[in-house]
Amino acid sequence: MNMIKSPIFIIGLPRSGSTLFHNLIVMNPKIFRLAEMHYLNPWRKDFRYFLKNKVGDLSKEENIRKMIDMIFSSETIDGITGAFWRFENIEAVKNPEFKRELYNKISESDKSLESIFKILLEELTRFSGYNRFCVKFPVYVNNVPELLKWYPDCKIIHVTRDPRAIAMSKTNDPGGTAVVIKKYPYLKFFIRKAMIAFVIVQYIWSSRLHQKYKNYKNYALFKHEDLLAEPEKVLKELCEFMEVDYDPCMLELDKGRHEHQSSSVTEKKTRNIDKKAAVRWKAIITPFENIIITWLTKKSMKRFEYNPETHPVFKNDKV
Repeated sequence: MNMIKSPIFIIGLPRSGSTLFHNLIVMNPKIFRLAEMHYLNPWRKDFRYFLKNKVGDLSKEENIRKMIDMIFSSETIDGITGAFWRFENIEAVKNPEFKRELYNKISESDKSLESIFKILLEELTRFSGYNRFCVKFPVYVNNVPELLKWYPDCKIIHVTRDPRAIAMSKTNDPGGTAVVIKKYPYLKFFIRKAMIAFVIVQYIWSSRLHQKYKNYKNYALFKHEDLLAEPEKVLKELCEFMEVDYDPCMLELDKGRHEHQSSSVTEKKTRNIDKKAAVRWKAIITPFENIIITWLTKKSMKRFEYNPETHPVFKNDKV
């Protein structure tokens, strides 16, 4: 079988524009698309939770079979709820030989988080006819050392965005916060403020982690606003970092088959790069929220080398 080479991992904060980067990268026909999986995550039930609470001791043969059956059951199970675990448009999961290979390799491994992660992703990639994959949010930003240990030759793409845009997107997330507000409408004010506070803390934290990793050759930071302002330039930088040939056709996202998130403002899905996405948050942020988020994240934006006062995407930025 083909050896898996230099996998690509996209990390960052939710609602940071990572889906757009993911869609752009997998326009390369040699890169296999694997969706958002949240394998390790400090903020939600992740694969560790799944193993501990739903599977049990993997030294027992029956638990390995149980784990594989649950992973491919199409049921909603705590710890494996990301888009990855639905295996949409991946024909390999229907192949009985794939599951047998998965079971054999896990049985022969040390059953660690690293081994299960690598076996699952690599076998999905091989059985799909590829030797390189790109996966979004396999681990959270603070787990970058794990990725570097598991795959010394990997490429880690950290996607970030204006913290005010992330906060407003999070407070209006159609698949997240909006659902909670609908369930508890009388708590709308407090839920909104809590989400804003949460984003501020996450943004500051991720900026400090960026400072830690920024000199790693495997790691690169990309800003959502840069991509919206100068898509061709950023695509060339992406291709250079991933060590693939630049092809302008990769920008023709409407010709690909992707995951598309709904806008938190318009609730519509856009297939192509939409420059207006950089400023839509301005229509729903209050003056006080704008001031407080900017003030509390000013140092963090500087760590990310991001200045909204001078960024070209905000020129003539009418929504």
